[in-house]
Amino acid sequence: MKYSLDSDAVINAWRDYHYPIEHFPKIWDWIEAMGRNGVAGMSEVVFKELERGGDECFKWFKKRKQLFVYPHDNNIQKELQRLVNSCNNFGLITGKNEGDPFVVALAIVKDCLVVTNESMSNNLNGPKVPDVCRAEGIQWIKFVDIIRREEVQF
Repeated sequence: MKYSLDSDAVINAWRDYHYPIEHFPKIWDWIEAMGRNGVAGMSEVVFKELERGGDECFKWFKKRKQLFVYPHDNNIQKELQRLVNSCNNFGLITGKNEGDPFVVALAIVKDCLVVTNESMSNNLNGPKVPDVCRAEGIQWIKFVDIIRREEVQF
C-alpha cells in the first residue's frame, strides 16, 4: 500500500474539490483500480466515518469495501495505542475525528503516505493528522497530489 486515506480527503474529492463521479468518472475508475491493486486503502474506522455521511460517496465505497478497507489487526492496535498515548487529544478534540489516529497508524504499519486535506494546527495539545505525521516522520499529501505523484492524466 502506498496511501492511507483519510475520510476528509475522499469526501472533499467527491464533493468540494469538484471531482463528482458524474463529471469525473475516470478519476473514480482510477481510484477503484488503486484499491483493487492495493495501492490505496483505509482503516475500518475511516470507512465508518464515511458511513456516517450516508451519501453517494459512502455508497460508492461500500460497494468496493473489500478493495479499500484494511482490517484492524494487532499491529494497527499497537501503533494506535502508542500514538494516542504520545499525542495529547489526538482525534479526540471534536469527537468527529476518531479515525485520525487510525489513518496514521495504518500509514506506519504499511509504510505509506497519508492522504488528508487537513492542515497543520501546530498545536500539540490536540494535533491534526499532519502534526502527528510530522512528529512521526510520515509524509502527508492532499488528494490532488496523488494524481500528480502517480502522473495520471485524464
